[in-house]
Amino acid sequence: MNKIIFSDYDGTLDTSEKDIIKNIEAIKKFRDNDNLFVIATGRSYLDLKRKLDFYPIPFDYLIVNHGGVILDKNEKVIDACFIPKNIGIQILKAVESREGLERIILFDIMKKDIEDVSDELTKIMLEMKDEKTSRALSETINENWKETVKSYVITTQKDYLVEIISVKTDKGKAIEKIVKMENISDNDVYPIGDGANDVEMILKYNGYGMKNSEEVVYKSTNKLCNTVAELIETLN
Repeated sequence: MNKIIFSDYDGTLDTSEKDIIKNIEAIKKFRDNDNLFVIATGRSYLDLKRKLDFYPIPFDYLIVNHGGVILDKNEKVIDACFIPKNIGIQILKAVESREGLERIILFDIMKKDIEDVSDELTKIMLEMKDEKTSRALSETINENWKETVKSYVITTQKDYLVEIISVKTDKGKAIEKIVKMENISDNDVYPIGDGANDVEMILKYNGYGMKNSEEVVYKSTNKLCNTVAELIETLN
């Protein structure tokens, strides 16, 4: 085994239909040369699964919910981090009447939009109307529950998502677990992403950003690519 790539999905693997087709072909060749490829995303398993059913991206592991859940190539869960149930309930009570909050979505290990806080709560997602309100709420959550959870703001075409996960969760820590399981040298680990939730893995392994990245990524690395296929070509 030579190298292992950990790639974000939205804005990294999937930037356009043309690019994702090129990425798939490059990933196939990369894995044929005894390398490993891992998708590391903030998406839930089911959200990502729907994408993979449409775009058959080959992979050796999946990291979902910002690093909260790790699955093997057979899509079997091998590790997970949880938000304590009592903390989840506290947060929901604190945010439920917030101005600009459109929807609250709860995630467990495999499912999105579960009805109630459970012992297997992996992520809370708050759909917000505007950026200023969402960033203020995220900061409040990070201040009030910093011992147990942390929050990111994810920008989409439709809205702003305040995503809350366990403080023990991040893509970098999930990568470390896989790297240890596969007995791979840190020098052969190549993360790539475009958003705030990719910073931990980029910093931890001197990884790559996308040229369409958020500003926080540009502050984390000066190694930038247009596509995952371009990164693979660089490594070859």
